[in-house]
Amino acid sequence: TFLGTAPSSTPLDMLAIASQAIVPRVATRVVPRRRVPTRAAATSPSSLKPRGVVARPAKRVAIRPAAAFAASVFAAKDDDDDDDWEDIDPDDIEFLDGEFVVEAFDDEDQLAKALCAEVEENAKACLAERGGFTLAVPGGSVAKALAGLKDAKGIDWSKVHLFFVNERVPDGKCYELAMDTWVGAVGMPDANVHKPDAGGSVEEEAAAYEAQMRTLAEGDDDVMMLDEVNGLPVFDLILLGMGADGHVGSVYPDSDALKDETGAAVLGVDMPGKRSITMSLPLINTAERVVVAASGTKKAETVRAVLEDDESELPGACVDAFSTIFFLDSGAASKLVAYAEEEEEE
Repeated sequence: TFLGTAPSSTPLDMLAIASQAIVPRVATRVVPRRRVPTRAAATSPSSLKPRGVVARPAKRVAIRPAAAFAASVFAAKDDDDDDDWEDIDPDDIEFLDGEFVVEAFDDEDQLAKALCAEVEENAKACLAERGGFTLAVPGGSVAKALAGLKDAKGIDWSKVHLFFVNERVPDGKCYELAMDTWVGAVGMPDANVHKPDAGGSVEEEAAAYEAQMRTLAEGDDDVMMLDEVNGLPVFDLILLGMGADGHVGSVYPDSDALKDETGAAVLGVDMPGKRSITMSLPLINTAERVVVAASGTKKAETVRAVLEDDESELPGACVDAFSTIFFLDSGAASKLVAYAEEEEEE
């Protein structure tokens, strides 16, 4: 039985429940270069290529379209003085169908294997497409789950650039964990492992880290691009871990980082006993693909709120990249309506 994701017009609340069969992953997705305007193009260009479909060893799949970007694109149009916009009619815009997928795995081990496979597949696809791959990872359980990348084959790590979703300053805990867990073993060049090292305030660290991203994006080797609507760097893949309170990175509920409207890619977070920098939600949502991972029954209610409450303002609910995938174990998924219905049928 094929378990996969594909562009769909099915509303979020109409969950497509897949078979329980465990299947191997198949051909990797094709990752086309981003065009102008973001996630949209005139209907005539041939660059509107469908994304590939990836089978996953998950039991349940929920799909919704992720093309709610028309409003943001035309909001940008209203603020843009570029005369080129005057020749674009909304009726002549075709939006690429993204995807929103929820996958539940039997346990944390299966979830960890899926995270590693996600990195492997996307890295190989991007390296084949344009010769570069940009990845951002958090710390904690997601970082530990990537230990399996030590055994990855067929990836030219010299062409992979690694950033961190958030990082304690000046401690560098996420950097150290990644190096110890898998980065040191795969032979990624030190210059490709981007860590905050400005040595200043959290605001100075954030500005310097954003500068690292922009320097990479402005290079001549096509490793990273800048989004031509919001001007933010475009990551190929961002992995996130979601906490029991719904935080992602160092974006916490009701925090200044959650409410930030500066348009910055990286923000300074100065909380009692926790000085850090974090990728902003706009930067996260500009990525080509974002995977949010959560495990354990303690997170089940938060997962339910994030995925089923339309009015949720938790940071996890604000993750809305072109392709957004939630990886859950059975405990974290246990309060989802779709999961409960499937359990009853069993």
